[in-house]
Amino acid sequence: MLTGGASGIGAAIAERLKADGLVVASLDVAAPDAPRPGIIDIGCDITDRSAVASAVDHVHDVAGPVSIVVHCAAYQVVLPFGELDPEAWSRTFRVNVDGAFHIVRAALPDLQASGWGRIVMITSSSQFAPPPGMTHYIASKGALTGMVRALATELGRDGITVNAVAPGLTATSHALHDVPAEHFAVVRSRQAIPRTGEPGDIAAVVSFAVSDDAAFMTGQTLLVDGGESRI
Repeated sequence: MLTGGASGIGAAIAERLKADGLVVASLDVAAPDAPRPGIIDIGCDITDRSAVASAVDHVHDVAGPVSIVVHCAAYQVVLPFGELDPEAWSRTFRVNVDGAFHIVRAALPDLQASGWGRIVMITSSSQFAPPPGMTHYIASKGALTGMVRALATELGRDGITVNAVAPGLTATSHALHDVPAEHFAVVRSRQAIPRTGEPGDIAAVVSFAVSDDAAFMTGQTLLVDGGESRI
């Protein structure tokens, strides 16, 4: 089960996991551009706890117990902290953090019952080199990082791993529209690998994190930013 899978990085994750042979259900307030055979698309506001619970129940009924949760949905606006209104702050946390709580909490009985599970939170490399105008967004992604570490401790005994994947600046349609080309060039100049990241780069790492090969990795943040952050 995936949140925010209708476009951008989320859409690339949905297609990659489908190609891996997994049954993929995507929860998103937006609809994909076209029907996607093999992907269960569900219109769902992940800030609404009851809507998320209903969606998880539906997926359980039509596709079987949920064993993988990938939280990719996010709300992001760029505003200087002094201009940030309480609603923008609140919405950022409702989508990015509360949404994670709702989806994991709703899917947890299935994951625990099976004794095998994968939880992946899409965070951000901006935690490690914070740009201006993103304090609210970075704070929300930091909360997800803390959630990953704490859940890894709690759920390891149930056979469930919990990890974060942290993309750098990625060439999604949203970023290409909103981020100036010169900023992409500056980021590339700081990377060890001097090309702009693509959604498929992130999806490939998520594919590993939810696989059997990642069974002994939990509580970690996997940076996928071309080496812009070297920690």
